[in-house]
Amino acid sequence: MLLYAAESKERRIDVRNPVVLRISIAICVFVSCLFFPSIAYQETKKAIRIAGDNHFPPFEYLSDSGVYSGFNVDIMNAISIQTGINIEYYPMPWNQAVQALRSGKVDAIQGMKYSKAREEVYDFSESYFTSSQAIFVLKDNMYIRQIDDLEGRKVAVQKGDVANDLLNKVNHVQLIEADNQQEAVQLLVEEKVDAFVGNRITGQYFLQKSRQQSLIKIVGEPLDPTAYAIAVLPKNNGLLKLFNQGIDRIKSDGTYEKIEKKWFGEYIMPSAPVLRKTLFYLETGLVITLIIITFILWWNRMLKKEVSKRTKQIERINKDLEEKMVLLKENLYFQKQLLNSAYSSFITLHQAGTVSMINRRAMEYLGLNEKAVGRPFQQTPIVKFIPEQEINAALEDKKMFLQKETTWLQTPSQKRYITYSIYPIKTTTGDSVGVMLNFLDITEQKEFEKKVAQEDRLRSLGQLIAGIAHEIRNPLMSILTYTQLLPKKFANAEFRSFFSQHVSSEITRLNALINDLLDYARPKKSEPVICSLYDVAEGIVRLFKPKIKEKQINIVWEFPEKIEAIADIQQIKQVLMNIIVNAIQAVDEHGTLTIRGYYRGNVAVMQIEDTGAGISEDELDKIFEPFYSRKANGVGLGLSISYQLMKENKGTIDVKSIKGKGTTVTICLPCCRKDEDDVSCYDYR
Repeated sequence: MLLYAAESKERRIDVRNPVVLRISIAICVFVSCLFFPSIAYQETKKAIRIAGDNHFPPFEYLSDSGVYSGFNVDIMNAISIQTGINIEYYPMPWNQAVQALRSGKVDAIQGMKYSKAREEVYDFSESYFTSSQAIFVLKDNMYIRQIDDLEGRKVAVQKGDVANDLLNKVNHVQLIEADNQQEAVQLLVEEKVDAFVGNRITGQYFLQKSRQQSLIKIVGEPLDPTAYAIAVLPKNNGLLKLFNQGIDRIKSDGTYEKIEKKWFGEYIMPSAPVLRKTLFYLETGLVITLIIITFILWWNRMLKKEVSKRTKQIERINKDLEEKMVLLKENLYFQKQLLNSAYSSFITLHQAGTVSMINRRAMEYLGLNEKAVGRPFQQTPIVKFIPEQEINAALEDKKMFLQKETTWLQTPSQKRYITYSIYPIKTTTGDSVGVMLNFLDITEQKEFEKKVAQEDRLRSLGQLIAGIAHEIRNPLMSILTYTQLLPKKFANAEFRSFFSQHVSSEITRLNALINDLLDYARPKKSEPVICSLYDVAEGIVRLFKPKIKEKQINIVWEFPEKIEAIADIQQIKQVLMNIIVNAIQAVDEHGTLTIRGYYRGNVAVMQIEDTGAGISEDELDKIFEPFYSRKANGVGLGLSISYQLMKENKGTIDVKSIKGKGTTVTICLPCCRKDEDDVSCYDYR
């Protein structure tokens, strides 16, 4: 190139004087006008407005004298001569030129690099040059070699230049835009950026002109070598025919070659020093090749040694694997012994539903042998007491069934009770590979529980009879005493009145006792409905408001939401009345009674907590027994009846107490509530 003529006269020379070129162009104009007069005067009335960069040498720039010059300008002048079109030039900063074309202020841009993104906006003429970009860095920069190395760096570019499209593909790059490429190059020279990406020829031109080429170097291969052509908007694509005709003619008659040599120079035959330099490079390359071959041979030898070493390692690994296989077999045998010695029965199934393992306990209980392995589970007796649909659900949907109870009629006269669990067998990735069945015969346990329950009922009955005898004896003795005195004091009107009042009172007391006994023995069938625990508790507290006010008890409500349960309202009122009455009686003056409610899963929970004297551990075990009372005149049936009523309503009651600190009574009742897509609801039907 001409740009390098000052650097290396042996490589490039300027073969055309500008004066000679102007004379040649004038001759071409004369010949064109002589032989192509129709073309020469075509569309002379209307000038075509051409925009270009005002600072993009050697392609287009304003010279020091203010003349718009450059390779692109000469190309357009030559096209103008060949086609006879009039051209008006509008030099301006590149980004303004692009805006001028888009807004219709100009008809074309004389030199624009082609890209797919630009093709969507502009129409291009035939290419008359191949333009490429380059990465310019400081001479001492060793870490930037290619475009990917610009990640996270500051890079200078010209506004609107195609380099912006290239760098948009690089992550975290910080673009510093300049009005022209000379300013962008200067930013690099002043070390304000890490690199400059722009036109390869223009960048070198500015560096040589400012004598700064010793500070900057070009790294990597030419970037994006692409066609360079005239650009118009699609609505003006009719101009492209004239431009293409002009480009074809200046290329065919030699004008293009002259313009190219004027601005970029030409290669000449290499001189003797160049040949010596080339020979030196060849010799150096040969030496390097010999070194590489020697290195490859040495490396091959080292690889053989490494292969031998690795072979020995593999042999040792194989030996270790054999030892581990023996250990694995021993572990499997140990696991088999462990399963066979288990009290429960175990059966595992493959994903296809066939038996993969069965322990000795299961074989003895089901009357099977080793031949059962490999058979479908439907052909074994387990389907007689474990539902087949549950096993399929565990195999297909990974469902789990834990501690479920069932019965198995082995013979018409022999009924067995069995508990079973079904576990999906999963891999570390969560994939199902089968299921495990674990079952246990609990018939003897059931019979033992029945025996214990019967003995417990007999013990409770004894306590009940003793309590009844004690409670009935007191009013009967009073009635007997009054009756024996009646003949002696019948004439005494005051005694008769006393007799009538107290005998009636004692009879009423006996009747209430009998009613309590009937409620305890035969609680009525509950009629559950959805009720608000807060409303029930608030009504009972309001009922005992005088007593609460008398003892100045502080009532604390902790109901964060409306708590609803499914229960018989009257029975729950009776339970809460017994609990709240006991709490009021247990609390001293200025004490605190806390009533709280909340949900726990599908259970509604209410707690009544008092700051009373509390109950000892020995007494806590007896509070639900009939006729046990810590009060002087208490009957001891309140909590017993409450316990029965909670069982009738499918609920539970629990008491926790610390002596000297207070007591907390917790009742749990079924409820019906919706949590997102899951509905947990107790079914009474």
